[in-house]
Amino acid sequence: MVPHRHRPELRAALGVAALAGAVRVVWVLAASRTPRGLSDPGIYLAAARSIADGDGYTSLLGQPTAYYPPGYPFFLGAVQWAADLVGLEEHSVLLTGLVQALLGGLAAGAVVLAGARLTGRAPDGRVPRAGVAAGVLVALWPNLVLHSALVLSETVFLAGFCLLLAALCHWTGGDGSIGGRRWPLPAAIVVTTAWCTLVRPQSAVLVVPAALLAWWVAGVPWRHALRGVGLVVAGVALAVVPWAARNAVVMDAAVPMSTNTGDNLCIGFNDDADGTFQLTEECATEGRYVDGPEVEVARDGELRGRALRWIRDHPGELPRLSAAKLAVTFAHDDDAVSAWESYGADRHLSDGVRSALRWLSDLYYWPVGLAALAGAALAALDARRARRERVAGPAGALLAAAVTLGGALVVVAFFGDERFKVPIVPCLAMLAAYPLARRARDRQGDVGDPTAGDREDAARAGDAGGTVAPEPVERVEPAR
Repeated sequence: MVPHRHRPELRAALGVAALAGAVRVVWVLAASRTPRGLSDPGIYLAAARSIADGDGYTSLLGQPTAYYPPGYPFFLGAVQWAADLVGLEEHSVLLTGLVQALLGGLAAGAVVLAGARLTGRAPDGRVPRAGVAAGVLVALWPNLVLHSALVLSETVFLAGFCLLLAALCHWTGGDGSIGGRRWPLPAAIVVTTAWCTLVRPQSAVLVVPAALLAWWVAGVPWRHALRGVGLVVAGVALAVVPWAARNAVVMDAAVPMSTNTGDNLCIGFNDDADGTFQLTEECATEGRYVDGPEVEVARDGELRGRALRWIRDHPGELPRLSAAKLAVTFAHDDDAVSAWESYGADRHLSDGVRSALRWLSDLYYWPVGLAALAGAALAALDARRARRERVAGPAGALLAAAVTLGGALVVVAFFGDERFKVPIVPCLAMLAAYPLARRARDRQGDVGDPTAGDREDAARAGDAGGTVAPEPVERVEPAR
């Protein structure tokens, strides 16, 4: 049973989820197109067809592969299998878009729940304005709406990632229980981390250092913080161990998740690198990844070695390259427009419409991005004051800021692309809404324990025969 104090929060999340889902469904019905050309969407669909037919995860030439992380190909394979089952195999792209539209709604609703705990406080029984603002920003984010109709992994990743953020923010501001029940929240952290790792491992793994940094700065009791990080690590292991075992058998090599790390590193670090995605002779090899497991694994190792040697031999070039990668990634937010036209292979838009969509995406992104920078700076100031006064800092906002910083480091480690910032968009929305959360905290008052409400729920559940959550070992007061 949902505690009364949490019901406004949940109602707000459901309302924002419905808004986001409706906007995306309308867009998918109007904009769904089968991708053309040889790019990620077409390769994903070929892998999905193989999976749906029962032939496993294979490359374009039918060879077993581990090139892309398996989460999205298997998601597409499940949709394709379901479409085949009901005789709608010719509409699998449309069905994929509709499922992704619903997942986009789920992501926006989860952002409401995460945004409700930006200051680290438990809900006070009122509608969380900051959470609603962050959720609506995600619900109406133009580039995310456009992505819902594309055969790309961003929407599926974001659904799991936003749920993970909500679970971690709840964990930070509570005692690890929901309404007195102690297993749903840890299970949610483990499962959503595994979900994210299977789809985009580099973005999922960054949550571990981000959470440690944020919780340390916020003054979260270290035992509670370590338990939370342990759950994230368990989620990563839940995804990696079975897939690595599959790769040991099928690929005859130790491949934890995918074999495209070499490509990504080499593209970012070679004599012709300019910070963008470009295929050059510097990263050419005799064999291709589609030529079979042995060639695929050897190629990955060779390219990874080239990139690491280049980094060793050209340390003076790294600052310039890093700046270029960050500029390419964060200057604009209209990558979905290009993807909708299959990266030039299906130019169906007029110049005017294409330009209008790009401007709409950027004019939405730039103000929110600037507001997020201001919110992050404000959270940092609040955290500094909280540490000086030995009280709890704004853990939720600090987590969003740390994840954003980690996302920028991922870009620096590989190459720049606007798509690479999609995983941190919910964090930008949360940081932009932080001033609202701060004002709500000040109106609510500064006296009290941020975990007290959760323990009261636990006590009530215990009176009703549920599991009673124990008192935390350490207690911290909220930031003033």
